[in-house]
Amino acid sequence: MVGLVSVLMTLWFATDAALACACCTNRGGRYVAVETLSPHRLDMMEQMTFADEAFVAQGAADHPIDLKDFGPTLQLAVRRTKTEIVFAFRDEADRTSDVAFAVPDTISIFEVDPRGPEPDAGLGPAFYKEWQLSGAATATGVLRPLIEGGDPKVTLIVHGRGRGCTEASEFTEWTLMIDGPAGRLTLYGALTSAAR
Repeated sequence: MVGLVSVLMTLWFATDAALACACCTNRGGRYVAVETLSPHRLDMMEQMTFADEAFVAQGAADHPIDLKDFGPTLQLAVRRTKTEIVFAFRDEADRTSDVAFAVPDTISIFEVDPRGPEPDAGLGPAFYKEWQLSGAATATGVLRPLIEGGDPKVTLIVHGRGRGCTEASEFTEWTLMIDGPAGRLTLYGALTSAAR
């Protein structure tokens, strides 16, 4: 009987340790890949909510379209369907611009141990993570001249930190990079769905 209890206890501890470390990471770990955008990752993207404020990255005044007075702080509302994400921007002068970004079939994943001094509490380091979606887009309003008349590319990047089992709440920030025939523009902000 003692032998059976000993075997069961060993099995229980081994199973518990395996489950506890299913989400562990390793020092020096790195994962970089382009994958099909799975329903699971798409669901996590849909769980992310955007703060109602966005920012125009420095240097916007140098663009060939008139962005000098559009920003640096904008009001933001985000609408989604299964096929697109629409970023609706509004400046202090009440000028608006919608950027409709087509959700692509693939996602670029970047996860790396930043090798900082942060203790890992026995679970491994918290990785820096980026998920990138790149696709076509259309725009209305102020940003329309930036991307019309060509084949614009828009990249949505969500940034965060976490261990092996990724959750939507680990992503804290977003960046939207617009690369159109008339120039480039970067917008950024926070994710309110983040566990800060």
